[in-house]
Amino acid sequence: MGKSGEILGIIEKPDLGRAAIVDELKVLAGKKKAIDSAKVLEVAKKHQPNQKKLTVAMPELLTMAAKSETVDKGTLLKLLNSEHYRLTVAGREYTAREIENACKGVNPSLYLFKANAFYRGVRMIDNNNAQHEYYLTDIVKNLGSIRDSQGQAEYRIRAVGLDEPELIQGFNSPNELLTIQDHVRRKKGSARHDGVGPGARPQLGAQQYHTVTEWLKRLDGNDATLKRWLEKIYGKHPALHQEKRTTLAKVLKCYGKRFGFDEKVVVVRAPGRINLMGRHVDHRGGYNNFLAIDRETIAVAGLRNDDSVVAVNLQPDMFKSQQFSISELIGRFAWSDWVNFVNSDWVRNMLHSSAGDWVNYIKAAMLRLQHKYQDVKIRGINIAVTGNVPMAAGLSSSSTLVVATLQAAIALNNLELTSQQFIDLCGEGEWFVGSRGGAGDHAAIYLGQRGKIAQVGYMPFRVERIIDAPADCQIVIANSHIKAAKSAAAKHTFNSRIAAYNLGLAILKQRCPELSAMLEYVRDINPVKLGCKASDIYRLLMKVPERMTRKEIIATLSSEHKTLIDTNFASHNEPAYYPVRGVLLFGAAEIMRAKIGIDHLESGDVKSFGELMKVSHDGDRVARAGEDGRYRAFEHDCSERRLEELIGDIQSEDPNRVLNAQLYMQPGTYACSTSEIDSMVDIACTVKGVAGAQIAGAGLGGCIMIVVNKENLPDLHKALIERYYRPQKLAPAILNCITVEGAGLA
Repeated sequence: MGKSGEILGIIEKPDLGRAAIVDELKVLAGKKKAIDSAKVLEVAKKHQPNQKKLTVAMPELLTMAAKSETVDKGTLLKLLNSEHYRLTVAGREYTAREIENACKGVNPSLYLFKANAFYRGVRMIDNNNAQHEYYLTDIVKNLGSIRDSQGQAEYRIRAVGLDEPELIQGFNSPNELLTIQDHVRRKKGSARHDGVGPGARPQLGAQQYHTVTEWLKRLDGNDATLKRWLEKIYGKHPALHQEKRTTLAKVLKCYGKRFGFDEKVVVVRAPGRINLMGRHVDHRGGYNNFLAIDRETIAVAGLRNDDSVVAVNLQPDMFKSQQFSISELIGRFAWSDWVNFVNSDWVRNMLHSSAGDWVNYIKAAMLRLQHKYQDVKIRGINIAVTGNVPMAAGLSSSSTLVVATLQAAIALNNLELTSQQFIDLCGEGEWFVGSRGGAGDHAAIYLGQRGKIAQVGYMPFRVERIIDAPADCQIVIANSHIKAAKSAAAKHTFNSRIAAYNLGLAILKQRCPELSAMLEYVRDINPVKLGCKASDIYRLLMKVPERMTRKEIIATLSSEHKTLIDTNFASHNEPAYYPVRGVLLFGAAEIMRAKIGIDHLESGDVKSFGELMKVSHDGDRVARAGEDGRYRAFEHDCSERRLEELIGDIQSEDPNRVLNAQLYMQPGTYACSTSEIDSMVDIACTVKGVAGAQIAGAGLGGCIMIVVNKENLPDLHKALIERYYRPQKLAPAILNCITVEGAGLA
């Protein structure tokens, strides 16, 4: 600023940093004939720690320092005195300290011009700089240098000081915009909310928000409230109650050692889940029939004053402590669309370098929450986690971490969501790690009830009904020890099936334009919905090829489907082909099985439910035993010949043929099992008292689920141990499930 108050120029922070480097190096050069290159770099990084910005600002200096161990004094001074390295304002050279003393304010990047001055200034700017960018600030510098014939400044440039600088809401990134929105929201809402709402101290019940020390005292003592809570969540199972007390104490101590025992925290639990019927169809508008089990993730979380998230685990050797900043990740993308963000190259590259990292699921929850609340600056959390849900076993261990994290963040940030909103956020959040599934797993984890089976429908989300689980049957989970790693190559197979759904339905609608408006989801491939016979459904499916390559799909679909094609292909590596007809048949049939299966359970017809389990598993089957007992690749038959046979069976009037030709009795082709899982299912189904068995979860490894009479449990365990675990030299991993309440705060 000049003597009369005129603005002489605008100095950018990187320019000031460069000037400080030049000034200090000149002082050093005055004392020595040569300077150590390491010292040159030390000075440079002191004033500009960002390596990328330093490289842009002073590339010649870095090159000079890299050539030898020392830098010649004369060569260095020649560079430092060059025009690019001199800080000049209005024709005068300044040191960094002089600029700092002369600058009385900060430029918020808000300018008011007279039109002719603006147009002239814009014509004068160029991109002759290291960044090759045009800067609005150069207009001020250029206009200030213009003199009239008497040598006086032609333009009057002044700064206007503000008593309330926050009124100038300038921003350079989505994160800075978020900070502004959060400030405005708090200012507007402070009078209304009276300290309640986002950003305020957590408004939790007296029994839900304690210091770590207070939680530990409750666990050690004879707290009646805690006893009632344990019985409500886990039922009358004293041994399980003691196990949970021990686990809670361990994770609380883990939190206390890292973050402090006087910190106030919430305790969150998220159980693993079993989906008894309705696999791979929640994202197609289908149904799930699920229950929550006693294997679960437990988290202890406290609120931070910044937007960082620090996560520790009770098993640090397997799950290393991690930290990230929400704003640093959010600042990399615009608010336009969550799908665009998770499909972006930088997210893919990050996941590629951290495939399988447990903290990615915590990021998924926190980033999806921040994206939803674009006018709220979500505060970070400290979180300690433990869990005993078998990993990569099809019981949704990763989804329990998403649910637990999101629930803790919502509670601590004073946010309110409906059940549907919460479940949708969980499902969409998990897209961050690369999967493109629905929210069925999260619904099961969140809405489960002890001793109950809940049927949930999707698109829109709704709880259809809740029934008692059969009292005389036991749900058994048996682990194959084959890892279903969603973050590795298996992800490409999962996502290729999703693509087959999306692209197959698009082809069906294109080839049946008269039905296009009625075919919104795969669930609509249904005789009742379309007002037709089951045989007509098979005729419709014949209009979609059994198998298609990417090239064939592109050639088949019209140009209006380009975005659909590109989005689906981007989610996975190119397979040899897409089993489009078989996937559509599986989805349509599985949705019907999921809808009617609960009718069988409610009426006590466990045998019929078991038959549906077997058919459902065949849709995922990849191997079948030959006469010699060896398992070989299983070929699914969804050919036109097979569909014609089904049409003939329906028209035969033979009761058995008609029954077996119904849509819900068709396995279709999803093929996400493994030969080991197929053999376990077959072994279980040979045991007396077993109603049915099938793969659990998304597939490609993991567990099987079995419905068996309780009196036949010993026989089932014996058969699996003798015929699967022992020959494979594997430790038996068989769990008799105890149903528990869904996720929530302690």
